[in-house]
Amino acid sequence: MLVATAIMLGIAACGDKDEPTPGLPGDGIIVKSEVSLSSTTPQTLNIKAPATPTVSAEATWLHIGTVNSGAAGIYSVELQAEPNPEASSRTTDLTITAGAHKATVKVTQNPGETISITSVEPSETLLPNGGELTIKYTSSSKPKAETPEWMTVKEQADGSMTLRYGANFGEKREGTVILTVTPSVKAEVKVSQEKIQLPQEMGSTAKELAAKMYAGINIGNTLEAPDGEGSWSPRVKEEYIAGLKAIGFNAVRIPCAWDSHVSNPADNTIDAAWLDRVDEVVGYVVANGMYAILNIHWDGGWLENTCKDGWDANVDKKQRDYWTQIATRLNHYDEHLLLAAMNEPNHTDDNSTRAIMRYQQTMLDAVRATGGNNATRVLVMQAPNTNNDIAVQGVYGMPDDVVADRLMVETHFYSPYQFNMMEKDESWGKQHYYWGAGNHVEGSDRNSNHEWEEDYVRAQMQQMKEYFVDKGVPGIIGEYAVCTNRENTPGIDKDKWRASVTLWNRVVTRESKNAGLVPFFWETGNDISRSDGSIKNSLQLDGVFQGAEEGKYPF
Repeated sequence: MLVATAIMLGIAACGDKDEPTPGLPGDGIIVKSEVSLSSTTPQTLNIKAPATPTVSAEATWLHIGTVNSGAAGIYSVELQAEPNPEASSRTTDLTITAGAHKATVKVTQNPGETISITSVEPSETLLPNGGELTIKYTSSSKPKAETPEWMTVKEQADGSMTLRYGANFGEKREGTVILTVTPSVKAEVKVSQEKIQLPQEMGSTAKELAAKMYAGINIGNTLEAPDGEGSWSPRVKEEYIAGLKAIGFNAVRIPCAWDSHVSNPADNTIDAAWLDRVDEVVGYVVANGMYAILNIHWDGGWLENTCKDGWDANVDKKQRDYWTQIATRLNHYDEHLLLAAMNEPNHTDDNSTRAIMRYQQTMLDAVRATGGNNATRVLVMQAPNTNNDIAVQGVYGMPDDVVADRLMVETHFYSPYQFNMMEKDESWGKQHYYWGAGNHVEGSDRNSNHEWEEDYVRAQMQQMKEYFVDKGVPGIIGEYAVCTNRENTPGIDKDKWRASVTLWNRVVTRESKNAGLVPFFWETGNDISRSDGSIKNSLQLDGVFQGAEEGKYPF
């Protein structure tokens, strides 16, 4: 009999790693004396007993399954614990009875996954103008955060998480921050944010508004990307806008695409989420006390590339539909927001000029019709090709407005081409590396021609002053920058080239302000960090701010 029992126990041991081990001597029941459970994972307990056993425990957190019988008096039962909310282990005794035989098994459950919120600072009620929220917690492991789309995680340390949120320019918004340890172990913080109360001053004329703009900059290659913000350059962050202000800019031009964000082409409906996002970015600018100019940019060319073909009713309808929606959505901003009808309308002849003027009249009429702040908002109209020379030829002019002194004209400036943009020599001319008489290299064929230097820039701006500014229409140089980086060109005098780049930006900025044209430097992330708005490369910016300080508006 002893041999037979030993053989049976040996068979059981080979068949299960949790083989029965003796309980108290003489019990008649063979089972483990201790069981350790990990969290809520089920575990099977094997029992050798002379009859079908009953299994019970006093602890309500331990669930005992059905006793199943096997060969040679071997029984099994599944044990499963509820989640352990404590940070320490807990135990209970499992009682096994088979007839007159009894055994006790100590069951220990290890500490479970836990999380609890200890504080929310400063409050679950968020500031309307944006800020940070710190959630402190205790948890068994590092939680993951799920936030409303208008909040982001700034940083996470031991026992705390800081979230950032922007100003709310719409209606009151509510959301929930969820900190998750496991799918079943999580904690929630409900937050709410009232809308910001912005100033509603609309009394400044176009000249008065221009006089308040010290220096402007573009958020280039960002919201105007037809395949979505972030595809050409990082998404705009509030820290970036605050950084622009910190380094000296107080006006921001926001190139924007609209045609690629249409939810219903049949009636030209702009996607609501895109209107929300543009509203948010404009809000970053205005909340920082800066001026914003929002336009319809290249946008796939549906507008500006078709101007050369003359006026088209379908294009005109899009222009009206889009601007009605844009103006309606952004009507809550005061004079810190200006709207610009186009970007660089394509010009070939007088017929295209007349088409441009009709599309701009359509934009003006659509915006004014929305009423409210838009009834007197300053609007910006683009000269054909945004070219100074074409602007003053006599065909182009401002649209008819129902309110006086609320229009501005826009041109861009990237001249001279051989210095600014030319990337390879041509049969008709060579690239120019050096600009400004003091930066010429003796004997070099790479010096810019004198007729294309400081006097040329001054004359370009002054003709705009005489044709527009002196007649009550101030303007903007919506884009300007040295586009070609020649620093690593073989044989170049780097110091002279760098000095030329800085000087060109200085002169363009200064002369545009002197002529009554607000300068907006074109920037795509090469000069300024898109994460925090800090300066990465001061080569051009040094000239911009030197010129901004030297230039004085004539009004």
